Amino acid sequence: MPKKYLILDANVLIDYFKSDPSVLKLVSSHLGELFVALPVLEEVKEADQSLLESFGLVVVEPEVDALLEAGMKKGSLSFQDRICILLAKENGWSCVSNDKPLRRECEAEGIPVMWGLEMMVLLVAAGKLDRNAALEVANKIHQANPKYIGKGVVEDFKMKIGFEKKCKK
Repeated sequence: MPKKYLILDANVLIDYFKSDPSVLKLVSSHLGELFVALPVLEEVKEADQSLLESFGLVVVEPEVDALLEAGMKKGSLSFQDRICILLAKENGWSCVSNDKPLRRECEAEGIPVMWGLEMMVLLVAAGKLDRNAALEVANKIHQANPKYIGKGVVEDFKMKIGFEKKCKK
């Protein structure tokens, strides 16, 4: 599997820190490098820089030019979202986010995107994470964040990691 370079949005970090942050260590050990922009980290109350680094994430401090550019743009995206886009584009990274407006903008800019749970799909496919453990983490994420990670998302995830769909009677 080719090495990936992934920049994480706050919503993905929060989901994993509320459910099982060890998944992030698995991703950084087996899939590729994980990055988080310092302004994004400031949104994550669940973790600080040293904790993220212990799980294999690299905290990136954007250049002043990127900060100025992100601060000048208008629209529905937050400053932190624009920083993610700028860093991903500049470095050729994929953006991992569950935020639909951020994902749309990344796609419009030609930046590859990934859903937060997709990292576990890749880990299961690579034999680095047991599918039952992955499903347990996905269910914890759903319980902590049911508005954005709904039952349908978890059902789709189950199919992607090899569980059969239950037939309705």
